Amino acid sequence: MDSNIGELAQRVADARRVVFLCGAGLSVPSGIRAYRAGPNAIWADHVMEWGTFAKFIADPAAWWSSFWLDAHGDLFKSFQPNAGHVALANAMRRSQDDLVITQNIDGLHRLAGHPEAQLIEIHGRHDRFICASRADCPGVESPVERVDLSRLSAGVIPRCPHCEAPMRPLVLLFDEHYESHDAFQSWRGKKALNDADVLIFVGTSFSVGITSYAVRCAEVSGALTINVNPEPARFPSMVNLQGGAEALLPTLLARVTGE
Repeated sequence: MDSNIGELAQRVADARRVVFLCGAGLSVPSGIRAYRAGPNAIWADHVMEWGTFAKFIADPAAWWSSFWLDAHGDLFKSFQPNAGHVALANAMRRSQDDLVITQNIDGLHRLAGHPEAQLIEIHGRHDRFICASRADCPGVESPVERVDLSRLSAGVIPRCPHCEAPMRPLVLLFDEHYESHDAFQSWRGKKALNDADVLIFVGTSFSVGITSYAVRCAEVSGALTINVNPEPARFPSMVNLQGGAEALLPTLLARVTGE
């Protein structure tokens, strides 16, 4: 389904609660590689089984050096938010009940000035690290901002200062659940998706659990669903705004907020 952007903006402006669900396509214009599609996609070179907790525990040193830094090391460079991130941050002024749930671990929403209270990083953060122990260690629930990765080539991995277990990034791995860490705020995100009367999908391939959950929520609640993406979504009732989020979001949301 296609629609006029002006008509959509009015419906969003009139909404009681709007929830945005963002994927990797939002950050591609900032220079970050996509995961599934496009040239140099991360998962074109790194098969999904590497991104598991089981693989990490089997050989933490190899996981860090051969997988994580190779696939995600670019995130430690100085990428900057694009106009799509900035538009989303500004749009949060419409209502304190509006929310962004992002699959992205790159931190660009926060760099764009997004209010923390209206942001859920449901797949975690690349720049926070926790103890990988499944035991009752305070390092599991207390992320740190830095770990020493300088000696990985010698097999020296970062270890928890409390129990000496290996440290890992605070990110959702493929063999884990959204409820596996409180930082993912799964309960809050799912409640918001159930409560929203407009759901706007931004730059997502609809290939992860949270997007499937969101689509089901809209089917039950009757929420308006909008897909902002170069590729159309194949859901009959979903409105497609085809194009890059860095161009379409500022246009749509400026009309919503009257700026």
